[in-house]
Amino acid sequence: MPADLQRPSNASATDAPDATPVGGERPVSRRSRVSARRLVPVLLAGVLVVVIGGFVVVSRRDQPPPPLPDIPLDAWAPYWTLDDSISEVDQRARSMRTISPFWFAARGATDIGVDENASAELTDRFLDIVGGSSVDVVPTIVDAMPAGGMAAVLADPVTRRQHVDALVEFARAGDHDGIDLDYEKFAFSDDRSTWAQTRPDWVAFIADLGAALHADGRTLTVSVPPIYDTERTDQSGYWVYDHGAIAPHVDAIRIMAYDYSVPTAGPIAPLEWVETAIDGVVEATGTPDKVVLGIPAYGRNWVTSTTGTCPADAPGTTTVTARTVDELVATRGATPVFDEATGESSFTYQLELGDGATSCVQSRQVHYVDPLGFRQRMDLARQKQLGGVALWALGFDDQAVWDAILPTVTPS
Repeated sequence: MPADLQRPSNASATDAPDATPVGGERPVSRRSRVSARRLVPVLLAGVLVVVIGGFVVVSRRDQPPPPLPDIPLDAWAPYWTLDDSISEVDQRARSMRTISPFWFAARGATDIGVDENASAELTDRFLDIVGGSSVDVVPTIVDAMPAGGMAAVLADPVTRRQHVDALVEFARAGDHDGIDLDYEKFAFSDDRSTWAQTRPDWVAFIADLGAALHADGRTLTVSVPPIYDTERTDQSGYWVYDHGAIAPHVDAIRIMAYDYSVPTAGPIAPLEWVETAIDGVVEATGTPDKVVLGIPAYGRNWVTSTTGTCPADAPGTTTVTARTVDELVATRGATPVFDEATGESSFTYQLELGDGATSCVQSRQVHYVDPLGFRQRMDLARQKQLGGVALWALGFDDQAVWDAILPTVTPS
């Protein structure tokens, strides 16, 4: 996942709407063996009642389920969006194939833990709800080790085996359908000079883990940044993950096709770049049915220039989501413009800041994937005959995004 979207933002709330925080044959699902521990929703006269905080979520099981999208839909569920997503997940899950709770981390070869910032109450409730649904629960595990740490674990056959065993035991203990690995330190923390060595160690690890999980009736998904060709040049993308070599051992490869622009203002996931990323991974794997396109429901809000002297707590780059961007547009009187070339919307506005001692005016520029852009990326995945799409992330979405995912009239 984008680094700044893996945890709540620390940006100032001075401009509140800006600062919303924003990784072979399929084994048989374990739907027939869902553990009693996770079956907490109570069925009363055909009505499923789930108490969340001080309110009740009611899902009528006797009513027809919503339509399924014509391409399999997965989603990540970050812990910091549960306040928004938990009240809707029972209904949303009925249109989805897989949900990946996003609050687990590998801190060492044998240490798989929960993010200390995650609410135990909310995460338990979320797992109870999705555990009683038809969706597959495939938690995401991120690499929380220091730079080079995971590479060292995988380089040693002993610690590599220990890590495989720890991950399999994690899946068993939670009675999960599988796991999703989001090990981004290789790409974004380790020096590129280490990639040639890490690459075969990673492939050996994935082969062992895939075999162990499949033998246990569970699946293995990996979430990786894109590659653009099968070479190993500076222009080839993140070839350390050897997308082609891991393909036979996994059930899905999720391409994190977003974060095109990070330090400077620009598109989040321009369509031409997304298509290049898809083509690169499909060329490497030769199996488009195992490729899942990650689609963002977020954007970024950059400072492009400043006049005056800003207070120390002035916001820098912040995030917007499909759920928050309309409020920002209304608050700032902005006019979004949709760019047909990138398949994204953008707008600019001025933000005045002051604390009595200092004051400034920031010129700010926002780029984001709106519902039309989301649908365009789903269409691209369909055209490329991919194995699915993945929403980053539950809690960023709004009804307009779901109207794009599940249109009442199939777009021509």
